[in-house]
Amino acid sequence: MRTTAQRTVLSLSLFLAASFSADAAAMDCESRLYDVLKAAYPGAKTVAGDDGESLRTAGAQPRWIRLEDVACKVWPASPDKTLLAVRLRHEAASGQDAETADLEVLVVDSARPRILQRYRENGALTSDAIRISSVTLDTARYLLNESATAFGVRIDYSGSSRPNPYGSTVMNLYAASGGTLRPVLRKLEVSRERGEWDTQCAGEFESAKRTVAIDAKRDHGYAGLLVSSVEDTRRNVVEGKECADVPGARKKRSVRLSFDGREYAVPADLSGL
Repeated sequence: MRTTAQRTVLSLSLFLAASFSADAAAMDCESRLYDVLKAAYPGAKTVAGDDGESLRTAGAQPRWIRLEDVACKVWPASPDKTLLAVRLRHEAASGQDAETADLEVLVVDSARPRILQRYRENGALTSDAIRISSVTLDTARYLLNESATAFGVRIDYSGSSRPNPYGSTVMNLYAASGGTLRPVLRKLEVSRERGEWDTQCAGEFESAKRTVAIDAKRDHGYAGLLVSSVEDTRRNVVEGKECADVPGARKKRSVRLSFDGREYAVPADLSGL
């Protein structure tokens, strides 16, 4: 029987091992990223610009890939595979008033730069007054059935208006079906913050946070998705020389998304940009 001290040491060892493994996987992605991208986009050339180095894809309609834009992660559900979410810009320079990019999701062999599956959506990423701040991978275990585990790509948006702050995160889920990678969930808004204020104190704000869980009931072979929302409102008011934060109403709700044989239908009020 282990003592409390032994259990503490064991727990700490397991935590450190897991942390080291996650860090090592991240470093492995970084060290392999260039080779993987060259395998995914044959003929791509390294080019230098005001934003640093990027890859320019071959062909009559080239795309530009900045390495810092690429999300890369070894898939915990299947460590022999590595996941990538690639932002393929239509123009070489970033920081423009309006930008368009394709989004390509890749499943890659973790042992060598070999592309196993891919899905590309042309013009999926657009930045204007509301800009894309990051694209990340969500590798929570979305077990849709005994043989299909999905993973997510999250896209973070932020507004440029100070009087009207805005932030939103949408999530897509991807799963392999018959050896082909495809989206099964599109643009579910998992978080949102927005408001209107005088830039000094007075204003009204609202936020929403959503989590996704797997339901036991299935539709067309895939488990349902339970989306739980917590929505809050608050306002700032001037009280003497102070700015007071006044909490408002909180609303909780849960919605089940069923699979229609191709994808999960997202209600309009849960759908993001």
